[in-house]
Amino acid sequence: MDSKKTTTQSEPNDGVQAQLGPELLMAARHGDRDRLKRLLGTVSPPVALPVGEVVLHVEDVETVGVGVDDDDDAEPTAAVVTSAEAVTVALDSVLHVVASSGDEPAFLESATAVHARASHLLDAGNGKGDTPLHCAARAGMVRMVSHLLDLARRGGGGGVAGDAAARAFARRRNSKGETALHEAVRLGSKAMVGALMSADPELARVVAADGGSPLYLAVSLGRRDDIARLLHEHDRGLSYAGPDGNNALHAAVQKGKERYEFNDLSISETTKMILGWNKDLIKQADRHRGSTPLHVAASWGHHDVISLLLDADPSAAYQPDHDGAFPIHVAAYDGQVRAVSILLGLDNHRKCAGLCSGERRRRDLRGCAELRDGRGRSFLHVAVEEQRQSVVAYACKLGNLSPAVMNMQDDDGNTALHLAVKAGNMWIFNPLMERRQVELNLTNNKGETPLDISWIEKPVGVYFGLNQRVKIYKLLKDANAKQGNHRWDLFLKKHNKKVDEEVEGKKLTESAQTIGVGSVLIATVAFAAAFAPPGDYGDDGAPRLADRYAFDVFIIANTLAFICAGLSVISLTYAGVAAVDMRTRMISFVFSASFMACSARSLGVAFAFGMYVVLAPVARTTAIAACVITGLALADVAWFIFVVAAGEVMLLKRLGIARAWWRLPFAIMATLLMQFWPYIVIVVVVLYSKIRGVH
Repeated sequence: MDSKKTTTQSEPNDGVQAQLGPELLMAARHGDRDRLKRLLGTVSPPVALPVGEVVLHVEDVETVGVGVDDDDDAEPTAAVVTSAEAVTVALDSVLHVVASSGDEPAFLESATAVHARASHLLDAGNGKGDTPLHCAARAGMVRMVSHLLDLARRGGGGGVAGDAAARAFARRRNSKGETALHEAVRLGSKAMVGALMSADPELARVVAADGGSPLYLAVSLGRRDDIARLLHEHDRGLSYAGPDGNNALHAAVQKGKERYEFNDLSISETTKMILGWNKDLIKQADRHRGSTPLHVAASWGHHDVISLLLDADPSAAYQPDHDGAFPIHVAAYDGQVRAVSILLGLDNHRKCAGLCSGERRRRDLRGCAELRDGRGRSFLHVAVEEQRQSVVAYACKLGNLSPAVMNMQDDDGNTALHLAVKAGNMWIFNPLMERRQVELNLTNNKGETPLDISWIEKPVGVYFGLNQRVKIYKLLKDANAKQGNHRWDLFLKKHNKKVDEEVEGKKLTESAQTIGVGSVLIATVAFAAAFAPPGDYGDDGAPRLADRYAFDVFIIANTLAFICAGLSVISLTYAGVAAVDMRTRMISFVFSASFMACSARSLGVAFAFGMYVVLAPVARTTAIAACVITGLALADVAWFIFVVAAGEVMLLKRLGIARAWWRLPFAIMATLLMQFWPYIVIVVVVLYSKIRGVH
């Protein structure tokens, strides 16, 4: 017969077995002991497949399913369930079905009956290598688990031999290398864990194929501290191992959010518990990245856990991973400011005696600030490169962070300032520049100073006025930063970026469409408002509200909005015509954008004062509220002032008041004048008209 032959139904001469399959499965599901005995005694082999199941002939395949014996290093071994003994597609035997269906007395007696008829099924694995003990544990059948262990003990002859048989049975592993204890832990059943550990006190030393021990599984699932304690109570020498070289402490620190309160001190109860059992786990690193539990805690920012680990062994802060990164680098990479503070020995939030010694920790961790990773970077380099603004700001505010750390150069010769300039982020750049200890003119391995890098990164062509790279370049120049020792002509040849007319032309064309729509819309609204002023008309055809100041402001603002919108459209015409040279097009585009912004601001004033002049006589409060709300449209100006002021304040701190006191007010006034000149024009024209009596 072909060894690969399969069938979807029994052969004609197997009709009796084909009829027995469904009955046997039903009897097993219901724990019908008497019916099981009758069916098991009817034919041989004792268990048949139900009709319709896809199976292999027993003579074709002798064994199916995979198991793992109790030797941790052993190869998987074949299970003893044959295809003719399976009653489900998963190749469960009748004893698998009984074990997972219930643990009432009827099911226990049924298991005994099956064992009496086919004792080899007790130790047999199904398609996944699970024994009936695995199935019972997974289903939460505590009494069935104990009963199966008793059957194994009886099968071994009782006494010492019986205990050995029960231990061997409890250690049977499935295709994943897991024992029934793994299933009990996963289920969270203390009673089942106790039953299995009573049969084999060293069962918690058996790890799965991926290296995961029952203790690791209990900790990684969270809220299983009671199970973990029970495992440890039965065996103080249990395995702490986890997959890929992790251990139970790795899993515990990731569960740092499950905490308890103790004298104003929040610490991970699980972490504290495991540290009390095995302190050496702190320095054990995983195989993949070389991460210790402290690396993991630093990554997640579990502050109390980090403090607990450092109290237990401060030297863990000086253990790198495979990339050379220390825990402080990991904390900086993830922007964990509090974790960085603790790793620097500067966080004194823990006041509980016996758990923290602030002065000792500061001494032990003093050198963490100078630790370099595999690329020669300090934690400050990492924070700047990953643009972790909070960590950079914190580090720059530390008065005890030495200039050697602030100016440390990585393997490429870059300081933190070099990297901040390269990133083009003002909010990273400003805190570094504020520190006078930060050197502005150190060169990297390419001979480039921060000013050189800033010039290289500065954009060409059309750009936004508050472009951060442009601002950084100007601030460096104003701070008297110098360029490197190189010939300027050669530097230009190497780094000078010329305007790509094709790219800029496309940029101008696309941008002109947006600005053009806005300018035309404002011009249309202003034109319509000019011939439909607020209020009605008198008998002479003149607006009745024409003698009000607010009405005059409305007219002047609306006129200015229309004129600026018109100028924006005209400038945009030059910017969008390909026949005009590129420089003129770029200048025209800048003027167009500026005029459109001014026209929008003027139209906002016209709207606010138009509303006011109509509503003031009858609802003055509402009119004032409308004007105030309209003023929120100037929020962008507040942002402009904030950005400009931030840079000037930085220079004030670096250069000192004597050298830079005038820069901040001058910069703010210049920004206000640039943004609000239409309002100045409106006020001047209205006042002039009133003084001269012109209406």
